[in-house]
Amino acid sequence: MLEGGILFFLIEGFILADFDSYLHLLPMAIHWLLSVENNALENGRALTENEIKDAYSVGVKAPEKIRLLFVDELTVPEDPELRRAGDEIGLLDEATIGRTVRYGIEIKQGADSRWLLRHEFRHVYQFESADSFDAFILSYIKSIFDDGYVNSVYEQDARAFEKVE
Repeated sequence: MLEGGILFFLIEGFILADFDSYLHLLPMAIHWLLSVENNALENGRALTENEIKDAYSVGVKAPEKIRLLFVDELTVPEDPELRRAGDEIGLLDEATIGRTVRYGIEIKQGADSRWLLRHEFRHVYQFESADSFDAFILSYIKSIFDDGYVNSVYEQDARAFEKVE
């Protein structure tokens, strides 16, 4: 943290502006994320009986609402500014194999595993526990920005529930 509460990151030799400089993208990001969720809800499959049990076991309140969509590549924003911001913050890493947007979950083909689904189901729980969709997105992105993807409280929490019992 620097004077004035401005936080900077050094990523691959670039200094990123403070979090506030990304806030103007939030409405566009929310719109894009809702489209990702809607696509998964419309085209994904319902959970199996065992997947529903796993979802309940990590805290999900309404697993019947979840849809899994298996894709060749996770959806990325078409807008170049939004895409660049996602890349800079670390949200659009090509190594990412799953993405949860409330009840819509995208999983890369071939990456389907029980631990991954439990991780993504925990993100569903996080959405369910938030005051609103927008509030969760803002808090999640701020956590990634402040602490990095790996150290985000949301990602740490989800990783804690990956273990298959």
